[in-house]
Amino acid sequence: MHEKHFGYLRAISAYTLWGVFPLYWKLMPEVGSVEVICHRILFSLITLVACITLVRQWDSIAAVLQDRNRSLLCALAAVLISINWLVFIWSVQNDYVIEGSLGYFINPLLTVLLAVVLFRERISRLQWISISLAFLGVAIMTMEAGRFPWIAFLLSTSFASYAAVKKKTTLPAIAGLGMETAILAPISIGLLFYFLRIQNTAESRSITTWSLLALGGPITTLPLVLFASAAQKVPLVAMGMLQYVGPSLQFLLGLFWFREDVSTVRFVGFGFVWVALVLFTWGTILLEREKRLAQ
Repeated sequence: MHEKHFGYLRAISAYTLWGVFPLYWKLMPEVGSVEVICHRILFSLITLVACITLVRQWDSIAAVLQDRNRSLLCALAAVLISINWLVFIWSVQNDYVIEGSLGYFINPLLTVLLAVVLFRERISRLQWISISLAFLGVAIMTMEAGRFPWIAFLLSTSFASYAAVKKKTTLPAIAGLGMETAILAPISIGLLFYFLRIQNTAESRSITTWSLLALGGPITTLPLVLFASAAQKVPLVAMGMLQYVGPSLQFLLGLFWFREDVSTVRFVGFGFVWVALVLFTWGTILLEREKRLAQ
């Protein structure tokens, strides 16, 4: 199988895992979202240190530490992903799974815009039409909410920007994620000291909850590694549209599993997004066929 095909497979796998994440983070409602993020960062770092050692990527990290621009890119990526994690977990814990999915519906539109502006990626007329339909569907869902969807806004802008920054970096996937979590680790450790020792949040916490917090590291790391690896092989435009897999799953979970209210108007907007996804997929196939014929 061609390496690009493996890239698409990794991207789909990553987005599928993100789509079902609400099921996991709902298992520990007694832990505040900020504390969950701190544990998530710390245990992700532990997981990534083991992975970096296994694949022997410490030389890559040493090279980044000697390059100011690349170090700044890693720091920016760390800030963006931490914002995304925090807002997402807060939305899940406070029963805004469907609004969170709206953010990830908006996200591919921003990712496509960045792809065209920053990386000069080409998209076909059919893909432009599909993007317009997706924008219409998202606009319908946004207007139906009757207020500025700040959860959706923060989720979409933080992750679209993260994708663009990752495209600019040259670090291997695992080493890059290790750098990002290492940058966030000192702040996380300080906050955990405050939560556990000063606020005594660990008091009466069950072994099950501790286990879930610890497993949050490996569970977080896997789709991020898949995403970062795929981003190096798959055009950013395609990465942007494939992201509809995740929010679609989140929407379905919010509707059928968590029983959140969804109006008829929001269903209409959701339908526009799915039609856009089908058209964009077909447009991508046609564009790839044209490229092969031109070679």
